[in-house]
Amino acid sequence: MINILDRYIIRKFLIILFFNILAFIVIFVVIDLIENLDKFLSFDATFGQVFLYYIFYIPYIIILTLPISMLLSSLFSLGSMAQHNEIIAIKTSSVSLYRILLPVLVLSLIISILIGVAGETMVPKTNRLRLDVYRYDIKKESKQLRSSRNQIAIQDDDNRQIYIQFYETNKLRAHKVNILKIDDNKIMQRFDARFMQWDSEQNRWELLDVTVRTLTDSTEKVIRLDTLVYEESKVAPEDLLDLEIMPEEMNYAELNHFVDKMMALGADAKRWLVDLYMKISYPLANFIIVLFGAPLAAKKRRSGPALGFAIALLISFIYFLFLRTGQVLGHKGDLEPWLAAWIGNIVFGVGAVIVLLRERK
Repeated sequence: MINILDRYIIRKFLIILFFNILAFIVIFVVIDLIENLDKFLSFDATFGQVFLYYIFYIPYIIILTLPISMLLSSLFSLGSMAQHNEIIAIKTSSVSLYRILLPVLVLSLIISILIGVAGETMVPKTNRLRLDVYRYDIKKESKQLRSSRNQIAIQDDDNRQIYIQFYETNKLRAHKVNILKIDDNKIMQRFDARFMQWDSEQNRWELLDVTVRTLTDSTEKVIRLDTLVYEESKVAPEDLLDLEIMPEEMNYAELNHFVDKMMALGADAKRWLVDLYMKISYPLANFIIVLFGAPLAAKKRRSGPALGFAIALLISFIYFLFLRTGQVLGHKGDLEPWLAAWIGNIVFGVGAVIVLLRERK
């Protein structure tokens, strides 16, 4: 049951959170605009195109900067109450610190869940629209003339799947190609080619520097060939024009399906697994970072808002340092993908419990 105190704390927190989000959107857009202004001018981008680009950018900006906004909101809302002796007065009424912090913690958990849902529904779509505006409206690229694409997965027919690491659209050449022939959910044959080149005269693909593995229940037959004509393929070059895979353009289910395909192809899926686990761990950071900062804010200190802001920046910097370090190590394969994605939350989650136990008195 929400009482008057809960409503007061929640209202205070949400007002500060709103202005924090607004401030970070403005700061982020201004910095990004300054960095990309030369590009926009060189492409003769109109005001409407640039405006639309940043409109579609806003949901991603909010999710990216929300942990800092949440931390600042908890520090300023609870810190203000502590500075004005409101928390001491509430404690004299036999209300524990845990109960005082409860509305902020519950609210931050709800926001984490909502952000997770938004990251699965709205954000992939707006990111896709933003990139489309940049590629095809601002840069005025033709979908048919775009020079290259990375990480392509496509179903050739009912029993063939193709995975391409890099595709040159102008040369009609694919690099590092894996093709699986599947029957009754079993891999029957696998082609690993250094290149796959389109023959415009014959209207067919040729696999270059290719290893063919034919699998049975007990044996594996391996053949290596310089060239192999891939006549049975139903995939044409134009089918590969708009299939580049980017994690921010996919939701969890789409990325998980893509990772499963890559692992079935025998490709290295570590960097994609890290991004997959991040889709769960990063929204939860909004709760973890408030759990860490709220007990610190609730204790009265002589310092003013400036120190609170500095503390928030320091905590955020350390968290994002763990986050980025984990990502880099995970992408390189030096750290397990799940640990790479969760290391920041694990460290700060343990730290939050310690801080909460120390500050409760």
